[in-house]
Amino acid sequence: MARKAPALAMVLLLLVTALVVPVSWPRALQTLCTTDIVQARAVAGLANFSAWLRRNNATGFIGEIGWPADRDAAQWSAVADAWYTAADAVGLPVTAWAAGTWPANYPMAVYRPVAHGMDVDVVGPQAHVVERHGTSAGYLRGVNLAAGSFATSEVNGGFGSANPGRYGDDYTYETPSSYEFLASRGIRLVRLAVNWERLQPVPFGPLSSEEVARVRLALDHARAAGLLVVLDLHGYGDFALGGGRHQQTLLRLGGPGLPTTALADFWRRMAPAADNPAVIGLGLLNEPTRLAADGRAGALIWERASQQTVDALRDIDDRRALLVSGYMPMGPPSWGLMHPRAWIRDPLHRVAYESHAYFDHDGSGHYWSSYADELRDVTWPHPTLCQRLTPLTRQVLQSTE
Repeated sequence: MARKAPALAMVLLLLVTALVVPVSWPRALQTLCTTDIVQARAVAGLANFSAWLRRNNATGFIGEIGWPADRDAAQWSAVADAWYTAADAVGLPVTAWAAGTWPANYPMAVYRPVAHGMDVDVVGPQAHVVERHGTSAGYLRGVNLAAGSFATSEVNGGFGSANPGRYGDDYTYETPSSYEFLASRGIRLVRLAVNWERLQPVPFGPLSSEEVARVRLALDHARAAGLLVVLDLHGYGDFALGGGRHQQTLLRLGGPGLPTTALADFWRRMAPAADNPAVIGLGLLNEPTRLAADGRAGALIWERASQQTVDALRDIDDRRALLVSGYMPMGPPSWGLMHPRAWIRDPLHRVAYESHAYFDHDGSGHYWSSYADELRDVTWPHPTLCQRLTPLTRQVLQSTE
């Protein structure tokens, strides 16, 4: 179904008000038909997420979506194309996983360099889908830049606030030429990953001036290339204290040593340091999965921590869009299981709930099974090939310039 064009008066009103209030527009339900049940499963998940947003008068953001370009690449790209078509109908802003300083054998690199230490200038197979479903008048589209979160505790047992890694070897931020290359491919939005331990070595302590300077320089590069940024605190709710020659102690958000107010304290310090006009959104925490409790108790910890962080940012008059992930499971198919209702109260109404979409059966993004196995493993009852989609009624992630 074609999107009905708004009247000229509404277009003029949107242009005038877009810089100061969230965009809102009425849009009818739409139907999208897929060609197999793996595609249908992916689109049904997005339909679940968008319906939750509509029921809660909320808006959303897909911070990650990724699929492999090695085994069964054509089938997974077809799933991605169907999914993006659904996201177009819903009107969701999306950043694909991932671009930047990835090795040549990384199967999910949308854009990457020829070799380590060089500028990003190689187009991966996924780029054809990403570019076909680019930014429009209603939503922003782009990619993740994750190199600022490389070599952290997820993969490095010696990592910690006392052993944050060597800049340029273990982790990095992209070069000016890399940002310019992304802009030349039609990318408009980047989700830039940063790390808590590198930026604030001690919870409730001062920020690292050296690391802040690196992030600010990266933001300058993005702005010079004409790109907009979501600054993503790329962590999971734990904090690696020490590391290296010092014993590593993993603190968990909501537990001893890392109360929920620690996240609010981080952002109260970091937001003013990231005052670049390119930064249109702050991603409070990538995937809050490693908290001081599991299950519904973990979800409640996250609801408290995220609300405290929103309050802290509004208290310092930060008016940017705030991206709030859900406690696991946070993929579109499972969205709402741990959070039946929207929980953030924001006086500016500029919060978007963030979900991450991967198409394998467990939503992990590992893609261990073949596509044929995925077809066999779709749970019963199978999703219908045609799905009803609920378009967003509000949009907060937009340019402020």
